[in-house]
Amino acid sequence: MRRFVLITALIPILAAYAALAVAAAPPAAAAATTYKVAAWTFGDRASLTQAADRHALDQVDVDWYISNKNGTLGAVDQNLAYVRLARSRRLTVFATVANWNTAKGRFDRSIAQAILAGPVTRARHIDRLVNLCKVNGYNGIDLDWEALRAADRDRFSTFVETLAQRLHAAGKLLSIAVYPKTSEPGQWQGQRSEDWLRIGKAVDQFKIMTYDFSGPWSRPGPVAPPSWTSHVLDFAQTIVPLQKIWMGVPFYGYDWGGGHCASLTWTGAHDLIARYHPQVHHAASHEARFHYRAGGHRHEVYFQDRVALAAKLSMMLRKHPRIAGIAIWRMGGEPAMFWDQIAAQLK
Repeated sequence: MRRFVLITALIPILAAYAALAVAAAPPAAAAATTYKVAAWTFGDRASLTQAADRHALDQVDVDWYISNKNGTLGAVDQNLAYVRLARSRRLTVFATVANWNTAKGRFDRSIAQAILAGPVTRARHIDRLVNLCKVNGYNGIDLDWEALRAADRDRFSTFVETLAQRLHAAGKLLSIAVYPKTSEPGQWQGQRSEDWLRIGKAVDQFKIMTYDFSGPWSRPGPVAPPSWTSHVLDFAQTIVPLQKIWMGVPFYGYDWGGGHCASLTWTGAHDLIARYHPQVHHAASHEARFHYRAGGHRHEVYFQDRVALAAKLSMMLRKHPRIAGIAIWRMGGEPAMFWDQIAAQLK
């Protein structure tokens, strides 16, 4: 999935994308502010090199750490050589910690609930997070606890506030990934579990996951339409300090078909284009879109290309010029031209 050989048949398609991107991109003078750019990663070295060579990236959030119910920490595919590489490129490095259940392959609210349930597990987990930063030299913790319930809201906020205090006392920072919403407390459980006012005061980086507007639970549609993203940011700016807000930017798309929905990278989308030769169009959201047939089923794909990326960044430049920057999910499987686009528009 992470490597892609460009074949001759794709050259006309990519040339058309490039032409559209030029039209979509704002003039160079539009970037009155230099935005920060962070990206979550599992440790893709090729992506790191591409981004750093273009001076398009400021921070990587290494997604290797898992919260355990007893307050301890687990690690999956930790690669400290990658951390050293990032530092050699003068990048800030945060350790992302998730309530991810590896056996079930999903976020598990029971992990977070067990930690929040008592003072011993809360204190133990905070101690482990602070120590993780100290031992490995991380600049901070990026907390990615998802799928919590509304009933967890107060305890979760208190946990975030205490963790922020401890990290700040150790000279470290706290970042958090939050669900997008346009009202408080929100419409569904995950949104309601996150008190934006309290969390926004406590953390240093408030990364809003402005993607998955459409997904496995919905009909085919855009992952992150700029109009919806802007609406979320409008609401965030009424609650959270501007300098803390980061707009989530997807580097991925979805393939709906046969009763299933699978995520895919730019590389994955272009593998399908090479195999089935569909006509690629751009939806109203500016995201690339095509359909094909396989196994007797019609598939519909929405994915990010340079046009889609340029549209999202242009919207931010026009409507949200004073927020901190963007947070990308995720590095790996994207073309170098994505980093060229980011450097041109935001740097």
